[in-house]
Amino acid sequence: MSIRPKTRALQIHSFLKLLVFSHCFSATVAACPGLLLGQHLPFNDRKLITRDHLALYNRDTNGWHPMPLEVDPLDPEGNLMFPKDTKWAKEGLTPSDRLSFPIDRFAQRFDPKAPHPDLPCGAKDVIELTYQGRYAYLLDCEQDKQILEPRPVSYDVSKRTVRTNDYLYRYTESNHLVFESIQVASRGGKGMISVAKDSDLMIIGDVKNFFTLYFDSSDIDAEIIHKRQGTMGLMGGMEFFLRILAFRIDMELLPEVNFFEDSLFMPMSMTLPVNAKKYLRRGSGIYYSWAPEKDVVWDWNASRLEDLDFAQLDPDGKGPLTKPSSRFCESRFCLYTIVGKAKDRPFVMNFKIARKAADLGFFPQLILDVPAVEKKLGHKLGRYSPEGRIAIYFETARLPKGTHTWDFWIYFPDKNADEQCTFRIKRENISHLLPRPKP
Repeated sequence: MSIRPKTRALQIHSFLKLLVFSHCFSATVAACPGLLLGQHLPFNDRKLITRDHLALYNRDTNGWHPMPLEVDPLDPEGNLMFPKDTKWAKEGLTPSDRLSFPIDRFAQRFDPKAPHPDLPCGAKDVIELTYQGRYAYLLDCEQDKQILEPRPVSYDVSKRTVRTNDYLYRYTESNHLVFESIQVASRGGKGMISVAKDSDLMIIGDVKNFFTLYFDSSDIDAEIIHKRQGTMGLMGGMEFFLRILAFRIDMELLPEVNFFEDSLFMPMSMTLPVNAKKYLRRGSGIYYSWAPEKDVVWDWNASRLEDLDFAQLDPDGKGPLTKPSSRFCESRFCLYTIVGKAKDRPFVMNFKIARKAADLGFFPQLILDVPAVEKKLGHKLGRYSPEGRIAIYFETARLPKGTHTWDFWIYFPDKNADEQCTFRIKRENISHLLPRPKP
C-alpha cells in the first residue's frame, strides 16, 4: 500500500469505513446454465418441498431422461451459503434457494393427456419449464432422486487450477481474487489456448483533505476456504481481508465464485457504509488489469464498452462527469461485453450492472494505454510492467451509501448463450392436467 499525503487531516475512521467495502465474487447450447430461485417455482405448496426430493427430467420418443439439477442454499441477500452440517440438503426448499440446470438438454413437450408411462420417481407435483420452444420438467419426487453424473469441473488444489473441457483457470497463490492465467479450449476441443495472464487489482481512494491511498493485490488477502462440488460445477467461497499499514481488516465477507462446465460466473457486490461523494474526490475507483497472450485478438468493434476519458481522473477537474451510453443501457440495467478470439474460438466477458450505479459512474471503462494512465496518476496501476496490458476502470467516487451489485460472466458465444446469460424461462404447474390415479 502507498499513501500520498495531503494538507489537512480527516478523522481516520471515516475513510477506513469507506474503504472497507465488500467485493463478492461468486465462477451449457447455452454456455451459461439456467438459474431459478425457489420463489420462482409455482409448486402447489412449496413448504412441503424438500431439496433432496427435487429432480429434473426431459422427455423424447424414448421416454423420460434425468437431467443434472443442482440446488444451492443462498441467504436472503443472495449470497451462497456453505453449511457445515450436510443435513441442509434434506431440509425444505426456501424462496432464496438457487436451482441451476443445463438449458441445452431441454427437449420435447410432454402432453399429460396423451397415453404415457407413469411419471418418473412417483412425482405428484410437476412444473413445466419452457425456453425457446423446448421443455424440461421439475418434479417433486416421493423419494430422494438425485442424479449422479460425471462431475463437469475438476479442481486441483496444489496447482490452484480449475479445469473443464472448455477452459482452465489458475488463480494466484497469494490472492485468489486475481488469476495467474486463463486458457480456453480451441474449437473442437483439441487443445488449450492461453488468452490472458497476470491479472491485477488496484483500489484508489482519493480522500478529501487527507490522503490518496493505493491498494494493490498484495494489500488484499483472499483465499478460497469453502468448496462444494455439485452436478453442475464447483462453487467456492472466500475469506477476504484488507491490509492497511500494520492492520489487517476483516472484511466480513464470503465472496463467491461459480465454475460451470462452459462458463464462469461471479455475482459481485460492493457495500459502502458512507456516501462516497462526501469523502472521495473524482478519480477514486477500482482498476482491474491483465496481460493478453499472443494467440488472442481482442475485437473492440464487437465489444460493448466505453473508452476511459483521462480527464475523469483529474481530482480537480471541473468538466462534466462521464455518463453511461444509452446504447448499452435499458431502464434497469446496463450491459457491457469484451469480445476476444483465441485463434478460431470466440469468448466473451460480460458485465451486467444496475442502471442506478452506472448513471453514477460505476461501469467498466476501457484502458488500452496503461502507461498513459500511470503518468496521469503519478502512480503504478499494479505490480507488473504497464506495457501491453489491458485494464478497465470503475469509478466509485459518486456512489451513495449502501450495497451495489453486478454480475460478471465469462462464456463462449459459439455455445449459443443469450446476450446476458439470464435466460427467460417460463414456469407452469401442470399437476392439475395429469390424470388422477384410479381409486
